[in-house]
Amino acid sequence: MNNYILYIVLFLVGLIGTYAIIPLFKNLLINSNVVRPNYKKDMIPVSMGIVFLPMIIINSIILIYFTKDPRNLLYVFVFIFGMISMFFAGILDDIIGNRDVSGLKGHFKSLFKGNLTTGGFKAVFGGFIGILISLSISKSIPNIIINTLIIALSTNLMNLLDLRPGRAIKVYLVIIISIFVTLTGYIKVLPLLILPNVLAYFNFDLKAKAMMGDTGSNVLGISIGILMVFGYSFNIRIIWLVFLILIHLLTEKYSLTKIIENNKILNFIDKLGR
Repeated sequence: MNNYILYIVLFLVGLIGTYAIIPLFKNLLINSNVVRPNYKKDMIPVSMGIVFLPMIIINSIILIYFTKDPRNLLYVFVFIFGMISMFFAGILDDIIGNRDVSGLKGHFKSLFKGNLTTGGFKAVFGGFIGILISLSISKSIPNIIINTLIIALSTNLMNLLDLRPGRAIKVYLVIIISIFVTLTGYIKVLPLLILPNVLAYFNFDLKAKAMMGDTGSNVLGISIGILMVFGYSFNIRIIWLVFLILIHLLTEKYSLTKIIENNKILNFIDKLGR
């Protein structure tokens, strides 16, 4: 199949399929009492990131069917593995997580005191997932360290942003579309396993009809991290890693929401569409 036709098929299947199943999963979460107050204290479904998963798998089936080079299957399966792994870590945090501890520093301090939080589990688990993925594409120690940090911190980046309706997805769309445009070779198709799904769900998040929760933000974050280590040079990965470290250090000390609210341009973009 022609690459552009395949891209269109994956995009439409992901977009239409995800849009169709959103009401089903929203009702499932409400009926199961998987709801939580949002920043306005309205009770809405959480873990709606679950809607990303079905079409990731269905589109992967389509992609694998048309993948002729067996070596490219590694990229597909590693990408799927990473997203599904962090999906389950996220849904665990959404359902049984304790909100008394926040931030990577807080979760690790709690862990060192012998108290495991779901956030601490997610951070450690995400780190090991990062190591596993890094080892699958490189045996160079510097690359393993850099790639592991990129995957782990990219995953947490979306968690840092997912504090207001639509905020994380707005940033995600800017990043993932930039990645799609600049990637080359076979891996250029991989963003289409998740991008149309997110677009279909975007308005529900933006209008505060549901929260994707860590279930969704983890999937978005790790998809960025994996694509960064798959498709970019050492120098670009270093630049991205420096950005990730700086944003994490910043948010450990200052409120990202207050920073955005105090900047007219950022605040306008943040509230756009709500």
